Amino acid sequence: MTGLITVAQGKRVLVWNIRGEARMVVGPKRFLLFRETAQELRQFAAEPEQYLVVKKLDGRTEHIPGPATIWFNPLEHTAITIQNAIKIDANEALVVYRRTEKGVQRRVVRGPELFVPMADEWIHRFSWHGTDARQGTRKIPNALQFEKLRIIPDQLYFDVENVRTGDDALLVIKLMVFFELHDIERMLDQTHDPVADFINALSADVIDFVGARDFDTFKTKTDSLNDLGTYAQLVQRAEKIGYRINKVVYRGYYASEKLQAMHDNAIECRTKLGLEAETERQAQELTDMKLAREQVRSAKQQEMDEAATRHQLRLTQLSHRAELEQQAATQQQALAAKQQEEELAVATRGRQLELERLHEKTTHEQQEKHFARLKDLQVDLTRYLVAQYQHPDKLIRIDGQYQPQMHLHEN
Repeated sequence: MTGLITVAQGKRVLVWNIRGEARMVVGPKRFLLFRETAQELRQFAAEPEQYLVVKKLDGRTEHIPGPATIWFNPLEHTAITIQNAIKIDANEALVVYRRTEKGVQRRVVRGPELFVPMADEWIHRFSWHGTDARQGTRKIPNALQFEKLRIIPDQLYFDVENVRTGDDALLVIKLMVFFELHDIERMLDQTHDPVADFINALSADVIDFVGARDFDTFKTKTDSLNDLGTYAQLVQRAEKIGYRINKVVYRGYYASEKLQAMHDNAIECRTKLGLEAETERQAQELTDMKLAREQVRSAKQQEMDEAATRHQLRLTQLSHRAELEQQAATQQQALAAKQQEEELAVATRGRQLELERLHEKTTHEQQEKHFARLKDLQVDLTRYLVAQYQHPDKLIRIDGQYQPQMHLHEN
């Protein structure tokens, strides 16, 4: 190839001559090609969340974390690719292996982390039992494949199928297991599929529990399937492989069509009897409630009647008391008036007697003065008095042989 060629700024070109030799041309540049071939080179750029995988001609591989750029050079490289760094959340972990002179080393990378593996490292890929897409409660091998290991509490839905009771009833037991990974190293050393271990241990515990009881006893003891003590093998196996079983929840059971039909009929009969009993109980309770309400109303009516009677009696007592008080007040007033009249009469009589006494005293004083003047005039008072009172009010005459001595008092 002959001619002028221009290499733009930011570009690179590898020029080959007829002897197979090559030289690098970095733009901006314009040069003449003479019996040479120009090969434009590609630049690879990795962002902060990416890294470059550079494979060299000597067989070595180099990982360059972003942000970074590199030009592909066929003289040095066989391939360059851009890979995304692995984002590890706070509840996740990666199991990373590395080849060394002493062998293969293993380490656990916990999040949060933006992980870029080294060229001599590779990531463990887990392949566990997972949920069957056609039946959500069935687990099939290798259905769950992943690289990032979750280290937070998780749950597992599983149906233990073909479990026979002591009286040969075939059942399907529905369970939900809550578990938590607490020792990753132990899990890696002791098992390759923890879910399979859970399924096997859980099935063994359920078979032991159900097989030791007949169907009727099993129905009355289903609450024991919520007790973690029922699952000794599951708890022991989980502890051995680095897990902790937090809880197991019993979600019910399935039976064969014939047994289920019989069970449904029995449930229907029990439900019907229960409804009838409940209806009768509610009717009895309604009757009891009515009687109780009647008793309450009767008691309240009696209390109201008693209150009315007490009120009427109180009014009568108050009226009688008022009448008595009024009579007592009237009598008191009458007695006071009579007493006042008597006191007034006594006072009047006393004044009359006092006036009479004064009058008599005055009369006696006048008579004494009159008799004194008559005596001064030498008048015989005896004859004067006899002459004045010729007709006495009383006459006392005493006849006898002897001259008696007497003393008369006249009031």
